[in-house]
Amino acid sequence: MKFIKPKYLNVEPTEYKLSERTRKLVCHYADYTGLTESQVLEEALGGLLEDNDFIEYVQKLRNNVRIKRELGIFDE
Repeated sequence: MKFIKPKYLNVEPTEYKLSERTRKLVCHYADYTGLTESQVLEEALGGLLEDNDFIEYVQKLRNNVRIKRELGIFDE
């Protein structure tokens, strides 16, 4: 038997200002996927780590060890 593990750990309430269009997009996408709006944002924003330009930017930052650890970026 494979046990179910919590997917989103260390969550805390956060407040962001989003446009009405973005809020509706997240809401309708959540309905479509059967996820909560928070889960949709978790999944979508996780994709930012696939942006090679962003990763390159982080790599070039001075004292980037803390940032890389926070983002789960490890040197290959």
